Amino acid sequence: MTFAEALEIHLRAMGAKRCAPRSVETLREECTRHLLDWFARPLASLRRHEVALRHEDITARCGPYVANRVLAQFRAVYNTSVRRFEDLPPTNPTIAVTFNRVRRRREPIAWGDLPEWRRKVLGLANPVRRDLQLCLLLTGLRSLDARTVRFEHVDFAAGTLHRPKPKGGEDRAFTVPICRSVLELFRRRREGNGTDDGWVFPARDRDGRTTHVIEAKEQRTVDGRKTLYLPSPHRLRDTFATAAHEARLHPLDLKVLMNHALPAADDVTQGYIRPSIEHLAGCVEEVARFLEGRMGGGLP
Repeated sequence: MTFAEALEIHLRAMGAKRCAPRSVETLREECTRHLLDWFARPLASLRRHEVALRHEDITARCGPYVANRVLAQFRAVYNTSVRRFEDLPPTNPTIAVTFNRVRRRREPIAWGDLPEWRRKVLGLANPVRRDLQLCLLLTGLRSLDARTVRFEHVDFAAGTLHRPKPKGGEDRAFTVPICRSVLELFRRRREGNGTDDGWVFPARDRDGRTTHVIEAKEQRTVDGRKTLYLPSPHRLRDTFATAAHEARLHPLDLKVLMNHALPAADDVTQGYIRPSIEHLAGCVEEVARFLEGRMGGGLP
């Protein structure tokens, strides 16, 4: 059995477990990008030392986070196959990999830097990408959740946004209120997009077809190298969470707004609490007021 065949078996297993399509696509894409020369190799022929060297090579070229993720994906593919086929060596060759020590990056934008962030965002030539950045900050959405908003997901009368397939898949679908500024932003996009095929933040793919914005990062080329012009989307999520805390939102309200796991039902007190949309609507307005104050102005 080749690595390519083992990969397909693992992807089918992910489908059976109803893993998020994004997770399936990411695994296939990254294995193809970084491990393509292994696809035709028998899975049993991949030795510990070369697997460790591949991790070191990806670390040097793409950084520690990517290297750890790709070799963890390889480990998962191998483990799926070894459970099915008795003739495979039972020891996963990633046992030889010394995974990079990394930390979860929690870096909200400093309040003193927000006015400059706002100035840069409002100066973006593309109004779709400008509004995407503002939406990310004022909703705290994950990048993919924001980029794939469709007008059918927005209830303009109720002032709510539905995300049908967030991180975790359909079982984690959620609906949250959005502040008046973001609701007005969505109205602006509905009027100004032109041909958008229903996407709030439309773009064109390489074949000229209309799709959603593929990458929310704003990068610029400096001295031949791509560098971030604006903080990454997850830094905006960190900033939203920090603003909610400083605006004195209850931690449970923040969990709902950010689609984090709520306390279990057997929690003596908090497990029974499920905040209403009406209550959360007031919460998002508080966060928006806080952020707009720190930015030195609201949305255009």
